[in-house]
Amino acid sequence: MKSGKKKKKGLCIYCGKIKEITKDHVPPRQFFPQPRPSNLITVPSCARCNEDAQRDEDYFRAIFMFSDAGITPAGKKLWNQKLDKKYKNDLGLRRKIAQDLKEVNLVTPSGLYIKRQSAIFPDSVRLENVVCKIVKGLYYHEFNEIIPSSVVIMAYFLQTQEERNEAFELDLQFGSRSWPEVFEYRFKRDSINNECSTWLISFYECIIFLAMGYNENEFKETIN
Repeated sequence: MKSGKKKKKGLCIYCGKIKEITKDHVPPRQFFPQPRPSNLITVPSCARCNEDAQRDEDYFRAIFMFSDAGITPAGKKLWNQKLDKKYKNDLGLRRKIAQDLKEVNLVTPSGLYIKRQSAIFPDSVRLENVVCKIVKGLYYHEFNEIIPSSVVIMAYFLQTQEERNEAFELDLQFGSRSWPEVFEYRFKRDSINNECSTWLISFYECIIFLAMGYNENEFKETIN
């Protein structure tokens, strides 16, 4: 006869179904080096939604450790504590990152060739999947509401300084929590349609995403 506590059932904020609920960290706690902060955000999630996101989150964390994020204080700690070993042991992850590393020509603004060097061309779909999931978690944390299925979330990786400068000029308020060197977010919810929102999310102070949630039905009506 099995023993132990019966798992609590509740509404998963990601799939919107009543299931056995676990706590999901937003952002994923694996993005933080040890010792982790004691005030990480958690939201109710079913095990399926939690597990389905795991590989994309592993990829997201690993791919950016090969960018400027990897030489930040938090990035160095994360690599030394966990990523070095995981990267060596996870053959599938190594193969995927190797595919995303390509040799490119480094040139001056005037077009003068300098040298060949490696550059990362990440899988944008997998990155966007992670950011969209984080937005759903932050939305629930901020407003105690689930983003309805009619709302589509689009995420954009801001790769140029010009894109970042324009994003930081948006009229967005700071989130209720931020963790220096690792994660910060700003947001704004539409005053007319509360389901729609805009999010500016920063990882390791150098990886920036802009995400927007809009009502798909209203968007189609506008086009028609």
